[in-house]
Amino acid sequence: MRDFHLPGRSPVFAVNGMAATSHPHSTLVAVETLKSGGNAMDAAIAAALVQGIAEPQMTGIGGDCFVLFTAPGEETVRAMNGSGRAPAALSGAALREAGHTKMPESGAMSVTIPGAIDAFCRLLDDWGAIGRDRVFAPAIHYAEAGIPIAPRVAHDLSGPTAPFDAAAQKFYTNDGAPFATGDVFRAPGQAEVLRRVARDGARAFYEGEVAEDCVESLLAGGGLHTMEDFATVACDYTTPVSGQYKGVKLVEHPPNGQGATAILLTNVLSRFDLPAMDPFGAERAHIEAEAAKLAYDARNRFIADPDHVARLEHMLAPETAAALAALIDPARVIADPSPLTEAIHRDTIYLTVVDRDGMKVSLIYSIFATFGSGVASQKFGILFQ
Repeated sequence: MRDFHLPGRSPVFAVNGMAATSHPHSTLVAVETLKSGGNAMDAAIAAALVQGIAEPQMTGIGGDCFVLFTAPGEETVRAMNGSGRAPAALSGAALREAGHTKMPESGAMSVTIPGAIDAFCRLLDDWGAIGRDRVFAPAIHYAEAGIPIAPRVAHDLSGPTAPFDAAAQKFYTNDGAPFATGDVFRAPGQAEVLRRVARDGARAFYEGEVAEDCVESLLAGGGLHTMEDFATVACDYTTPVSGQYKGVKLVEHPPNGQGATAILLTNVLSRFDLPAMDPFGAERAHIEAEAAKLAYDARNRFIADPDHVARLEHMLAPETAAALAALIDPARVIADPSPLTEAIHRDTIYLTVVDRDGMKVSLIYSIFATFGSGVASQKFGILFQ
């Protein structure tokens, strides 16, 4: 039991469901959805959509999602990959022709086709209990009425962001200045998009006026996106990968998700007696940092487009973890295994919901970096990953 005379948080107990998100509005929406008859899938997606208004620098309907979940009364973990693909016309040659020597981190050439809306609609059709209209209603309300900028959100907005195009400048700044604590962020264009998707399903996003707005805006910024790219979006159910760490089963998404990195990391760390080390001591910090360095190097070598991953079993094999653990010297720092060239991914949201019937949902919803690509659609203000 914690010392109640000191600052801190007490454990929360409930019998009819529970939700955890990074913003109070989203958590409230999840709980209210459960109370009104929705299940964990309904509540998780309702909360995620609100997150796009509560923390617009982190996520939104122009981004991707990865979802792990269990059906009511089952322990089998299922996975939904709601990540979008690159436009069909994008290639290494096209990037080099546009003057790039590596994948750009902002601008239209960096934008993948949004996958989250397709995944959300598929999950609600297959597993939801109350229908899209009721699940989307809270996000539509908050997109129109607005949500005050919380202190943590204001802090994020004051830091480095992707260079904005004119549309993103219009929709995601307060007359050119970052939104400050207490300012109200509204997204009426997104409310209209959500209203159409609630009524007509995912095709309302990937075809017709909304898709035209997305494609025309991306083409204007130098992208290679087409209406066919949007019309052919189709999310996938996948089979999770898993590992064991000290008797605890760790379940993750397969590639192109990066979850195998966490499994490899725990496989390496299991070769060391971490519980015997000072949790805040230099010895444990060193071991963990070295193991992370090696695991992320393996990620860069092995994880890619799911159609082209060939050595996932090798990455997760005990022999691989043992070989990497043997490289760690408790008294010496390993030189970087390879130059780090990938973008650092620091901006996303995570939430989880469980309901009284035992359905559990673990959901990541992202535009990858602060304000994603910095490109927004000109009519509806959809910010792209």
